[in-house]
Amino acid sequence: MKAGTRKLLNFLFLLLTLGIVLYIGLSGNELGDLVEALRGFSPVGFVACFVCWFVYLLADALSVHCYLHRQGYKLRLIDSLHAAIVGLYYCNITPGASGGQPMEMYELSKKKVPIGYSGSALAIKFIVFQGVLLIVGAVLWFAHRSFVAEHTEGIRWMVLLGYVVNCFSISGVVLMAISRRAVMWVINKCIAIGVKLRICKDPDASREKWTNHCSNFLDSFRSLMRHPVDLLVQILIALLQLLALMMVPVCLYHALGLSGIAVIEIITVGVLLYISASYTPLPGASGAQEGGFALFFSGIFPDATLFVALLIWRFFTYYLTIIVGAVVTTVENVRGMIKK
Repeated sequence: MKAGTRKLLNFLFLLLTLGIVLYIGLSGNELGDLVEALRGFSPVGFVACFVCWFVYLLADALSVHCYLHRQGYKLRLIDSLHAAIVGLYYCNITPGASGGQPMEMYELSKKKVPIGYSGSALAIKFIVFQGVLLIVGAVLWFAHRSFVAEHTEGIRWMVLLGYVVNCFSISGVVLMAISRRAVMWVINKCIAIGVKLRICKDPDASREKWTNHCSNFLDSFRSLMRHPVDLLVQILIALLQLLALMMVPVCLYHALGLSGIAVIEIITVGVLLYISASYTPLPGASGAQEGGFALFFSGIFPDATLFVALLIWRFFTYYLTIIVGAVVTTVENVRGMIKK
C-alpha cells in the first residue's frame, strides 16, 4: 500500500472516530444543554489549554534538544521544535505511533545529527517519560486510592493492563539501549527483509552503515547513564511534559465553572486514563482515549459538560497537534518543491 493511501486511510479513520463521538454525544444529551454548557465555558480556559499544549510540545522538544547539546550538536531550539512537531504529527496519524520516531530522526538528520544519536535521544525520551508516567501514576493512585476506587469502579482492569503493556514496552526499549546483540539482531532481520523485498541492494554496506549507527546509539545512551545530572534533567523535563498534558482537564474543569474536586485528584484520574489508553495500537489511540475519558471523568464532569469537556480536551491533546503538524509538513513540502 502506498504511503499516500495509508495516510488517507488514517485520516478517514480519525474522521470516523470523531463522527462516532459526535453522534454519541449529540444523541445522549439535549442540544440545549450542550449549548448552555458551551456558553458557560470561560474564554480564559481556551487560552490556558493552549498554553498547556504548547508547554507539552516545548518539553517534548527540550528533551531531545538538551540531550543532543550534551552530545555536542548545537541545534537551535526552533529546529528541535520543528522536529518535535513533525514527530508528534506522525505519531498521531500512524498506528501505534509507529511513524513518529523515524520521521523525527529524519528531520534531525537534515541538521547533520547522525541517526545513532537522534535514535538514542528519542529512546531516552521514551524510557524516561514512560518511567515517570508509571511511577507518578502509582504514587498518585496510592495517595488518592479512595478517590480512584470511587471513579474507576469496574474499569480498574484497564489501568492494570496499561501498566503491564507499558512495562513490557519500556523493557524492550531498555534492552535495545543496553544490548549490542539485541540491536544487531534487529538490524540483521531488517536487512534480510529488505533483501527479500529488493529494497536493500547492498546488504554488506547497509550492515556496516547501521553497525556504526548502533555504536553511536549505545555509546551515547551509556554516556547519559554515567552522568546523573543529565538524567535528572531528562526526568524534570518529562515531569513538566506530563504535568502540562494533565493540566488540560484541570483547566477545562474550572473553565466550565465547576468546583468541589481538588486539582491533584483530577490530575490523578488523567494520569491513570493516559496509562490505560496509551497502549492502544490505533492512530492517536483513537476510540480508547475518547471512551476512556467518558468513563474515567464521568463522575467529575456532570451531565452535558462531560461531552463538551471531552471534545475540547481531545482537540487540545490530539487534533491541534495534527493541524499544526499538517501545516508545518505541507509548508516544508511546498518549499522543497519550489527549490527543485
